[in-house]
Amino acid sequence: MILKKLVISALSYAAQDPAVQKQAKHIAKNVATKAKPALLKGSRVAGKTYRKIKKEIKKGMDDFENEK
Repeated sequence: MILKKLVISALSYAAQDPAVQKQAKHIAKNVATKAKPALLKGSRVAGKTYRKIKKEIKKGMDDFENEK
């Protein structure tokens, strides 16, 4: 617990340094750029899956209403 608090304190002091902030921004920008294709592909797959599930649920609801 004490070690965890020391590490967090050290990181918070380092994050206040403008040079560290600039480097962190640069790293985050590079990571986001490299991850963009995978994120877009995942988004397309999620959208396709969502539409398929929505269609199945609608079909199930229609079948249920027709049984009555």
